[in-house]
Amino acid sequence: MAQILRIEGLTKRFGENDVLKGISLGVEKGEAVCIIGPSGSGKSTLLRCVNLLEEPSGGHIYFHDTDVYDMPPARLHAKVGMVFQQFNLFNNMTVLDNCMAGQRKVLGRGKEEAREKALGYLEKVGMLPFRDARPEQISGGQKQRAAIARALCMEPEVLLFDEPTSALDPEMVDEVLSVMRSLKGSLTMMIVTHEMAFAADAADRVVFMDDGLVVEDAPPRELFSAPKNARTQAFLARTLRGLSF
Repeated sequence: MAQILRIEGLTKRFGENDVLKGISLGVEKGEAVCIIGPSGSGKSTLLRCVNLLEEPSGGHIYFHDTDVYDMPPARLHAKVGMVFQQFNLFNNMTVLDNCMAGQRKVLGRGKEEAREKALGYLEKVGMLPFRDARPEQISGGQKQRAAIARALCMEPEVLLFDEPTSALDPEMVDEVLSVMRSLKGSLTMMIVTHEMAFAADAADRVVFMDDGLVVEDAPPRELFSAPKNARTQAFLARTLRGLSF
């Protein structure tokens, strides 16, 4: 299957700090790739570089063999969407209006078409009853589901998730992970997560990063059951705490 994303020798430096140290990674169309690793390993920076929310210091990122630098930013962000840790909803808009705004501004859709798309995706994520609520009126899990609906409204080919459950209370995590599971196969996903059971269950591949490098890249059963690298083994020993795969 053809790679929809190809990352070659990607580096990112903040001052004297090398956060990404030559990442090379391919993602095939329709794959769900979970990225795990300790805090500070460069996982979120990698995602932010993929759709140029952070400018890489070196290397290349290709979307369908086109260098992302050669794409108009609005087109890149429509085709490679992102769901953030902190939701990033507009507090002065209803859930429905949040889902319509990007469609109208970036894609140029008319009001009725944008509304129809928004209602459809809000229904898909179970948020249709809350379409007229503002963000402060709904729970964290509902905010994240609304944020996923907003990203889906742009009909991206790739959706990046940056720790989508880390800001949620534990009882709200499952509702968001359930929505993400339902998306598998319908689009390409790169997911930075600390939810190991989700990565084992939902990913086609799991990438372990440490110290700005891809240390191991394998199917979930292989990576969780028989990691080859000592750094992966040490991280999983600290993290799994009795989970079995």
